[in-house]
Amino acid sequence: MADLLVFITGSTGFIGSHVVDVTLKAGYRVRLSIRNPEQAEPIRQRYPEYASKIETVVIPDISKQESFKKALENVTYIFHLASPMPGNGSDIRTDYVNPAVQGTEAILYAALEFPKIRKVVITSSVLALLPVDVLTAGKEVSIKGEVATSLYNGSRLTRYLTDNIGKTIPVDLDMSFPEDLTGHGMKYAASKILAHEATRDFLDKNNPQYILITLHPTFVLGHSLIQESAKDIGGINGLFWLSLFSEKPLIPTAWVHVRDVADVHLKALTAPVESGKEFLLSAPTFSWEEGISFIKTHYPALSCKFEAPVEEQWKLDVTNAENTFGIQWKNMETMIQDVIEQQLTFQKE
Repeated sequence: MADLLVFITGSTGFIGSHVVDVTLKAGYRVRLSIRNPEQAEPIRQRYPEYASKIETVVIPDISKQESFKKALENVTYIFHLASPMPGNGSDIRTDYVNPAVQGTEAILYAALEFPKIRKVVITSSVLALLPVDVLTAGKEVSIKGEVATSLYNGSRLTRYLTDNIGKTIPVDLDMSFPEDLTGHGMKYAASKILAHEATRDFLDKNNPQYILITLHPTFVLGHSLIQESAKDIGGINGLFWLSLFSEKPLIPTAWVHVRDVADVHLKALTAPVESGKEFLLSAPTFSWEEGISFIKTHYPALSCKFEAPVEEQWKLDVTNAENTFGIQWKNMETMIQDVIEQQLTFQKE
């Protein structure tokens, strides 16, 4: 593996930083795209034992195919994780959709010119398989070209989801998006849907020499390698933390540990997978009641504000990922502990 080079976008993000870590520890060399030269040294400091195996290349705009010409020289594998999350109030086309879609298309088409590339792994999201308002509207979910099973058990709605194999999710970019955290989530979801559609369109129009697969993690939690202080918490860790002090949770308990997601990336490099395959990644789901009970038992001083019951939970079929990658998901307790312990440490500092 010492001679095999992995190109990674999004390496400075929460998931990407863990993907870099497992890739280096497995013996690969990595070339990381960064937006500006100042990001190079902090990356090397994050992995001091592997500094000699880390290259960085400055790509200010990943939406341009020509940006990747030098970046992909001598590359064997690609992990494409970069996806914009600009924040509330940003323009959906300029700040969310265009960078996500064009960035995906640019790297896929650029990779066609490098016959040495064997496999490209696109990191998408469960949100790419669902309507943009799924977290707010309480609507049924369309999966596998038909309405997924949604059953009421008393007052609880349980959604049953599995890998999407071709259903197009409609997106209206001219709809009215709330100017708050919900609107940000909907815009982000729209960008993931359309970027995923671009990946499918690429496969329909081309016959790449490389194997192209897509990963759809659910809500990713765990210890952060990039958070430096209590105020820096973000992403799903941030939504989980905010949920504990809100009247109702901001995310369903369809979670997956960041290390499991990183490990699947690594396993995907050598697993025998057909091009075009998609994999839903998620630990076994549970109710918020179970999560809150665990938190109140083990962290009584945390003073969680919201009380169960929560009206909705998800059930997910991740058999494809388990069978293909042999993954054993980290449990609820580990995910909760990893987030809370890190935040409590930061608060003490």
